[in-house]
Formats: sequence, C-alpha cells, structure tokens
Amino acid sequence: MRARAIVRRGARLGALIGAWPAGIGGVLCLVAAFVFLTGGLYGTARTLTAAAGLAVLGSLAVGLAVGTATGVALALAPRRLLARPVLRGLLAALTAGLPLAALSGVLLTGDGYTLASYPPSTHIVNGAVTLTIALVAAAHSGEIAGCDAEGRAAEG
Repeated sequence: MRARAIVRRGARLGALIGAWPAGIGGVLCLVAAFVFLTGGLYGTARTLTAAAGLAVLGSLAVGLAVGTATGVALALAPRRLLARPVLRGLLAALTAGLPLAALSGVLLTGDGYTLASYPPSTHIVNGAVTLTIALVAAAHSGEIAGCDAEGRAAEG
C-alpha cells in the first residue's frame, strides 16, 4: 500500500507539471486560431484548434508519465537512499529530466533535421524546460516519498 501511495503522489505531481504547459500552449493556440478565424482563414483556424488539443493532451500525457515514473523510482528506492534528501532529490531529478531530454532530442532530429539545424535559442528553451521539471521533481521528492525534511517517514 505504501508503494501505491508514493506512485499516486508522483502521478499527481506529474499532472500538475503537465498542466502548466498544457494551459499556456492551449490558450496561445486558441487565441491564434480566433485571430485567423476573424480574418477569414478558416483552414488555419481549424489547424490551430487541432494543435491546441494536441498540445494539451500531449503535455498532460508526458507530465503524467514523468510523474508516475518518478513515483515508481522513489517507491523502488531503498529506505537509506530516501532518508538522504540530496540523493532522493538527485534520483527524482534524473528520473524526471533524462527522459524529457531524450524526448526533445528525438523530436528535434526527425525528418532529416539535426540538432545543428536549430538556432541556439531552441536549445536554451529545451534545456531550461528540462531543468525546471527536474528541479521541481527534486524539490517535491520528499513529499512524493512521504518523508519529512530530515528524511524520516512522515506520520499519517
């Protein structure tokens, strides 16, 4: 039962991590779709509306998967590792950050493109997003694992 609760808390954090970019991306796409709709470009508006739905669903799915994976990693970790906040945070950060870094690399290198095909700003934004998600997972690793600040199992 304890492992199930840890995974559930990880999934909840992942849903929150995925909700922020889902909301921002979805709203931006819908605003752009409205602008094109008022300009009479109905095909572009439909395409942007579909992109908004894809952005929301994709972001929520990736966030949920990352959070669940972080919860599973913390549930399977030995107690002595969970008792040390630095090691626990490092495990959570690596579990959340590495798959996102690999996913962004795979998505950017499709269709014959290489990572050198993109401007440096693209790499800075991808790195910042991955680092932010890894740091959020590390900061909440104690909450997910059910430990207090000193690494002891929290009551309740």
